[in-house]
Amino acid sequence: MHKVMIVEDEMLVRIGLKNSVDWSKFDMEVAADFPDGQAAWAYYEREKPDVVITDLSMPKMDGMTLISHIRNVDRDTRIVVLSCLEEFELARKALSLGVTGYILKLTMTEQEIEDVLGAVRHELESRPDRQTPQREASSSDRELLKEKMFKDFLFYNIFSADELGRFIERSELRLSPVRLRVCVAEVDRYARLKEKFRDQHGHLIKMTLLNLFEEVLSAHKRGEAVQVGETRYALILHFDDLVSEQAIARETENILGRVQEVIRLYFNGSVSFGIGGTGGGYDSLHASYAEAQRALERKFASGPGRRHREGDTADLSGVRERVGRIRRFEGIRGLLMPAKQREYDEMLDYFEREAGGDRRSLEIMLLRFVQWLGTNVYDSGRNEKTLLLSITENLEQCDNLPDMLDQAADYIEDLAEQENGRMHMSDEIKRALDYIKLHYADNIGLQTVAAHVGFSPGYLSNLFKKELQTPFVDYLNRYRIERAKELLIEGRHKPSDIPVEVGFSPEYTYFSKVFKKVTGLNPNEYRKQMLAGSGERS
Repeated sequence: MHKVMIVEDEMLVRIGLKNSVDWSKFDMEVAADFPDGQAAWAYYEREKPDVVITDLSMPKMDGMTLISHIRNVDRDTRIVVLSCLEEFELARKALSLGVTGYILKLTMTEQEIEDVLGAVRHELESRPDRQTPQREASSSDRELLKEKMFKDFLFYNIFSADELGRFIERSELRLSPVRLRVCVAEVDRYARLKEKFRDQHGHLIKMTLLNLFEEVLSAHKRGEAVQVGETRYALILHFDDLVSEQAIARETENILGRVQEVIRLYFNGSVSFGIGGTGGGYDSLHASYAEAQRALERKFASGPGRRHREGDTADLSGVRERVGRIRRFEGIRGLLMPAKQREYDEMLDYFEREAGGDRRSLEIMLLRFVQWLGTNVYDSGRNEKTLLLSITENLEQCDNLPDMLDQAADYIEDLAEQENGRMHMSDEIKRALDYIKLHYADNIGLQTVAAHVGFSPGYLSNLFKKELQTPFVDYLNRYRIERAKELLIEGRHKPSDIPVEVGFSPEYTYFSKVFKKVTGLNPNEYRKQMLAGSGERS
């Protein structure tokens, strides 16, 4: 086992790192941890650990001094730096002292920590004094190193263009600094894809996609692909053999078209692209990447499976088609009073008018629309099934407006079907519901309601699951949230007073969490949106 020493003056960071990593996975164990460099150096002189993970800013002896002391006596100890964004200049200096890598304390993820430790393990196993045969870096090690290098260059400016160029040359990547372009790919409907392949963390999808990108780019002999976000990948292309913009544009289309084709074949899915401009030198990657990211924003309004360039206008035909379908749905219009029908149309007008606008505003407006509709339909008929219909999670899994409107259309059809159909409820469940509606603001629970209607808690719980297809507590929370919506819109209560008014504990955080789970908006967002909507119509 390789011995690890952690040096970090922030106790929570030190303990968190020590206890959250499966060290045995990397053939390592934490032998010691210290809050300052002086104590760490005393331990190092005695024990000579294989790996040192150290902060840079510490009392008594800072990290740079500790690293210098270690390097004065030993070149083989592997060192990893813990740093903050504002310490990047120090981190760069540390790299010149033979540091293997660094971890950003405030943003570190489990995957980033494992990537760095994987690189450390590889260096330890490759030391000349090792008795075991040296192994070549695995393809996954090389892939993780490449990903980290490009992220550090594109996002944080840790490395210069010259340093990136030397890394590219040393790693024999398919890149040259002549006529470079970045295309950002986003996996469409990613949540559905993870569910389809039962890939909770997305590792299988990532490795499969990187292999597919590699095959396509290798066949065209130009460029590399790296993951830059959970659903996004940067395809970094070079065209040193092409001169005209038309030829570069054609070749780009060929590559992206082939990528979309193989993803359709292997995943039965799709990918959207933002295409950046072409520039010279590795420094140009920053501008091209930013341009590709901005172009990809048009996907939200246009829908999945398209290629976008900055300056193009979003295709809103899909949004208009879906809004038209929702507008014409008579099954729901018949449940609304004439004034509410006008309000319904005004909200749909907003989507047609603002479809190419700010994404978050459109998402909030759609959540507001379905909540408004559910409340009005429930209040008109009091069919408990309409209260329990939920769309929030489905909307949150959508990555584009046309898909969100499809979900809304399905929800509206379900609302109309439930409200127009007859719901059979036993006398027992009706009595329980009547009691809840009279006493929801009190401190009631399953046992209280069961005692009132003369059943055992277990029997009443089974009744809710059988007749309403929901647990008792979910129904109670949804009914209380429905009443909380009314109080928020009335405006006579402070938001912090509303939890107690509708039967929740005084702890506002819990109420807000339940409210957002049901509606997709926190209480303040919901109140603001509903009051703004009323003002627009007055």
